[in-house]
Amino acid sequence: MSARRSAASSPSAIRVAVAGLGWMGGLHARCYRRFAEAYPELDVSFSLAVAASRAESLREEAERRWGFERTVAAPGAAATAADVDLVSICTPNSEHADLAVSAANAGKAVWIEKPVGRTLEEVQRVHDAVQRNGTVLVVGHNYRSSPAVRELRTRIADGRIGTVEHVRGHYDAGFATDPAAPLTWRFSEAQAGGGASSDILSHLIDLAQYLNGPVAEVVGRLRTVHASRPLPAGTGGHFGGRALNEVGEVDNDDIAVTLASFANGSFGTLNASRVSRSGENALVIEIHGSLGYASWNSEHPNEFLWRDRTMSAVSKEYVDAGMPEYGRFLPGPGLGIGFDDVKLIELGELVKLLRGMPSEAATIDDALRVARVEDALRRSTASGSWIAVS
Repeated sequence: MSARRSAASSPSAIRVAVAGLGWMGGLHARCYRRFAEAYPELDVSFSLAVAASRAESLREEAERRWGFERTVAAPGAAATAADVDLVSICTPNSEHADLAVSAANAGKAVWIEKPVGRTLEEVQRVHDAVQRNGTVLVVGHNYRSSPAVRELRTRIADGRIGTVEHVRGHYDAGFATDPAAPLTWRFSEAQAGGGASSDILSHLIDLAQYLNGPVAEVVGRLRTVHASRPLPAGTGGHFGGRALNEVGEVDNDDIAVTLASFANGSFGTLNASRVSRSGENALVIEIHGSLGYASWNSEHPNEFLWRDRTMSAVSKEYVDAGMPEYGRFLPGPGLGIGFDDVKLIELGELVKLLRGMPSEAATIDDALRVARVEDALRRSTASGSWIAVS
């Protein structure tokens, strides 16, 4: 199936390449293998054609565990392979933009983990390539695919909590609390781009704009708590690895604090920390309306807090089979879908785009909107002033 095909396309296997074979690359592979069972009505299957990693052990695992037809060391070779329709980009951030542009120029659809680029300029370059080639690109802002979030978006859009007045969000992660954790690529601006502001605040920005519309203006600060870390003894990601005795400089942020003005007139606070001790990986968003309230916590993804005009108090509700996508996996409330299931829903939204169907996917346009907010936050940190989101 071509990246440009529409709903009129005949059913066929979509041939995929996965570039980057860490945890997220493996998750993409699992989603492709599970897709036909979860989405039988779309009559689509995936063929795992190419896996790319510079690590020989991961290439061997990709063939043995996931059944890829072949493997290559160079991610770029996978992104432009002639026999591939769709490319998953799960490499370190420094490679994202170049791989996405190469894939789009080769006419491939793209499923890319955030951030699309380390800077606004890189994201704009990917946006231009996707638009120029008429391809499809979906970004891994997976929290918007949670059935609870989808349900809240519908209720808020229906006016059930009245006019939105205030959005309050925070993303507290603890993977960088230990100053002795090694200096992996995520702590380097050249390799990762922003720190907490890009790695985790980006999820919160996307979710806030998904639920409440675009951010128009921001003022904020970025702070690095641990200015140096021991150099790594090998590769690593969020959760570190072995460290050496030598130390290196951390040059991106550990904490991001943002005051936002939305285009609809509401205000918000959007904050993120990768050195928080309040939770392991908690994205919490609250929407305060003139007639009600909604709140969701990613550490409790199958429930949410709700109050509308008909209620005298806030109530906890469980996601059930009548809410978006949940019924694909489970028949009733209290059972609970997991992270892998939400990523599978994200893939389903990508397929809908390929078919020309309505979709809730985070597209390259959404990625550009997030990047513009992040860029405004960096400029506000430098100037100390409110900055309009371009």
